[in-house]
Amino acid sequence: MSSPFRVAFPLGVTVGKWTRTFEQRFPRVELVVRPSDDPLAALAAGEADMVFARDAEPDDERHLIPLYAEDVVAVVHHEHLLTLEETWRLADFDDEPRVTGKPSEALMRSVASGDGVALLPASVAKALRRRDVVALRLEDAPQSRIGLTWPREGQHPLVDEFIGIVRGRTAHSSRNPDVAARERAGGARARKRRR
Repeated sequence: MSSPFRVAFPLGVTVGKWTRTFEQRFPRVELVVRPSDDPLAALAAGEADMVFARDAEPDDERHLIPLYAEDVVAVVHHEHLLTLEETWRLADFDDEPRVTGKPSEALMRSVASGDGVALLPASVAKALRRRDVVALRLEDAPQSRIGLTWPREGQHPLVDEFIGIVRGRTAHSSRNPDVAARERAGGARARKRRR
């Protein structure tokens, strides 16, 4: 059995479809998947072999594959006057106090109590949703980018396999070394039979 393969991800990122596929293809590998408030710190500390990270950049220490981007929304109390509008722009919130900090239940309680508005990635707002808070889609907000990152040095042997799964490669892809070896062996046998 190989060493455990450890993956961390931030709030709002859903990794289930990729981790289920990994477990099906590598049933003998212990896959450890855990949420993290700071996936990049977990990667740097050696607590994860690969992480999904929000708004990260590649650097001298790690590789990064951009995966997708999501909208940033304004999260406000459900009776806020701006909820009466039909469209929203960042400038609509210039005069509003901001609730900042790590996305959490406490932050959402602060918004719900009328302390101000928060700008959050849409998936984070959805993960923390409450009945007394609404998320308003902003027409001009920046997007939050999600990427997959891993260390440049000391890469776990299954990193490439996980990347393949995330990118949609099938189990029979010729990029899978075991499959490629079987295909080469099968091709060699077929050529011998034709002779």
